[in-house]
Amino acid sequence: MKTRLAGDGRAPAAARTYVARQLAAATLPEGGLVDDVVLIVSELVTNAVRGGAHWIDVTVRVTRGRLDLVVGDDAGGWPVLAAPDDEAVGGRGLGIVDQLAHSWKVTGRAKGKVVTATWLLDRVSRLRR
Repeated sequence: MKTRLAGDGRAPAAARTYVARQLAAATLPEGGLVDDVVLIVSELVTNAVRGGAHWIDVTVRVTRGRLDLVVGDDAGGWPVLAAPDDEAVGGRGLGIVDQLAHSWKVTGRAKGKVVTATWLLDRVSRLRR
């Protein structure tokens, strides 16, 4: 399940809608998982737009016991996990990813990068009880 979005101001909302629809059709543990994934896609796509992406690919893969959210773009720069102070108005996106996903990684491309956030579904169901 993949979609390509234009790297403009409409992309974060389109990504949220796309991911929510894809996950509504999947069998997932009850709780806030869908909300977490939708929040993370919004953060990653917003970062890509701010980084100057012309296009952004969003992929949702739900397999037995695992959910992967993959966001790729052609923007320059590299995502960095920051520790902004309390007064900062930005810099928290990857911190949110780090807190909500079970794991995440960044992979470089010839142009741009891919960020993959992963949830292990058996862990979600145990944690949400």
